[in-house]
Amino acid sequence: MRRLICLAIAINFLLSFLPGSSYCYAAASKTELEWDFLTSHGIDRDIDTVSLHILKKISGTKNRSVYRGITITRPYGEITLNQKIRESSAVGVGPTYMIRNEKYLSDKLSVAFDMSGGVMLYDKVFPAGGRYYNFMWRIGPQVIYRFNENSSINVGYKLMHVSNGFRTHNPGYDSRGISVGFVTNF
Repeated sequence: MRRLICLAIAINFLLSFLPGSSYCYAAASKTELEWDFLTSHGIDRDIDTVSLHILKKISGTKNRSVYRGITITRPYGEITLNQKIRESSAVGVGPTYMIRNEKYLSDKLSVAFDMSGGVMLYDKVFPAGGRYYNFMWRIGPQVIYRFNENSSINVGYKLMHVSNGFRTHNPGYDSRGISVGFVTNF
């Protein structure tokens, strides 16, 4: 099983960076690094999640952009399952897609609303009683400040839902928190 997960991680990593074609105008290729620190807000879930999202803009118009990339996540904590507290920590990785709707307030400042989703493969069953994979959905606003044409910094607030989609063995959780990102040409 571990070999299969390693193979899937390697394939997802390679597929995330394949060149894509678009029917929309896309500006010069920029890479965005975004970090999240999200805390769960469920009664029987106490899981903190730290994630790094490496995203590349693949298409866009003036106000809307589409990104794809890879997410590396480290959730840790515990859940209550069948009236027992169980440790739930893992390391996950998977492909991610994001849509950003942006409104420009000035040449340097804009506000945006992001929606992203992807499939995460974990090194062990996560959360306790779940599966080796989950779907991760994130949504939230952010403020973007552009230093120059090639670099900017983003600060936002995200809501996240993680679950595997099954009716049974699906101890998903919801989280919320701060995200910080940096965009540049690499």
